[in-house]
Amino acid sequence: LDDNKKMVGIVTCKDIIAKVVAIEGTDPGKITAEQLMNHNPPTMTPQTFMYEAMAYMVGHHLKHLPIVDDDEVVGLISMSDLMRYRSQKAMLMIGSIEETKTLDGLATIHSTLLRVANTLLSENRSAPEVMEILSYIHHAIIKRTYTLCWQQMLDENYIAPTIRHCFIIMGSGGRREMQLGPDQDNGFIYEDFPDNMQGEVDAFFIPFAEKLTHALDAVGYPLCEGDIMASNEAWRGRSLDWRQRIEDWASNPEPFKVRYSSIFFDFTPLVGDTSLAHKLQSDVFTAVRNYPGFLYNVMKLNLTHKVPIGLWNKFTLEKSGENQGKLSLKKGGLVYIVDCLRMFALEHEIRSLTTMERLRHLTEENVFSAETAEHIRIAFEALCFLRMRNEINLLKNGQQPSSYIDPNTLSRSEQDLLVSAFQAVSKLQSATRNHFGKGLG
Repeated sequence: LDDNKKMVGIVTCKDIIAKVVAIEGTDPGKITAEQLMNHNPPTMTPQTFMYEAMAYMVGHHLKHLPIVDDDEVVGLISMSDLMRYRSQKAMLMIGSIEETKTLDGLATIHSTLLRVANTLLSENRSAPEVMEILSYIHHAIIKRTYTLCWQQMLDENYIAPTIRHCFIIMGSGGRREMQLGPDQDNGFIYEDFPDNMQGEVDAFFIPFAEKLTHALDAVGYPLCEGDIMASNEAWRGRSLDWRQRIEDWASNPEPFKVRYSSIFFDFTPLVGDTSLAHKLQSDVFTAVRNYPGFLYNVMKLNLTHKVPIGLWNKFTLEKSGENQGKLSLKKGGLVYIVDCLRMFALEHEIRSLTTMERLRHLTEENVFSAETAEHIRIAFEALCFLRMRNEINLLKNGQQPSSYIDPNTLSRSEQDLLVSAFQAVSKLQSATRNHFGKGLG
């Protein structure tokens, strides 16, 4: 590190052996780190997927990779660290995705995710780890779709404006918690270009957004029923446009705006200039800080309903409709864990996006005790596991993936686990309600 604590190089065992030990007569006491180090080594950010890091390290024959956040070194990963989580099938799929030249080819790869998920789950991996692996594969497919569509635009003689831009995904995609049937939640952030460039930008990005969202639909990612997609002008804009939207959500927390914010606040950059997304996350924290009543309104809307267990811990099931006799693992439990931890993460300005990473940071900051955090973790993993297994079974039988299950089909021990998970969620709801409702309403 230099005097400003910025990284300038890295020294490895290989460097020491090759440049000191192996050279006869070398005086180690006179050799400096600067003489040994590899200058300006490649780095990655804490948000990088472990499989993306592994693919990069394998491709560049690296054994160590510094992790840098805002020019500050925050860690170092080694190939041995990553090998503990290696999934050979996932690695092979990533290579295939990057070489695929057609949307039909990507759709074929997407259709194999069922087998991948089934294999990963059978390897006794935790559900959050399986979701992370699946999310990286989903991201790779989406990024490749983006690249193919961008090239199609150029081939059709569209002219891309010379502005910095970033394609973001939101919701479970942003949190790296995608399962087998995610739809689209995406948008564009542009740099703050002058108003007189709006026509030029729209002339390219409006047809590109339409092409991209329909291409993703063809590949296997359904169009969002709520139209939270880049093809909707409400989900495109300059950094200043996004700041105005975020401030409007925070200062005028009407129900539909709170729902939008709950999806948007889990955004992550996928393609383009990531600094635009990073700066926007800081703008989110500023807005939440400036409007402290916002999180109270989020709490009121998101915690309106209770978990689906009643007296004597009996399950509360749907009484009518296509899901009669079932309950939703997502709407009845998972969404509350995600929403509650997001609220606390926003309050404490925690940048981590995955639910478990947020929980870890909040525990470190003494928001939750270690015991409470463990109960939340177990509940989250149990609900994710049961949901994923259910989705796999439905897809195997030619049905659409769903979070609705009939709890009476579970074994007795799994029913007990589900009850315990819902109880932990209920306690988290109460803690969140007490915290954000304090002195308000």
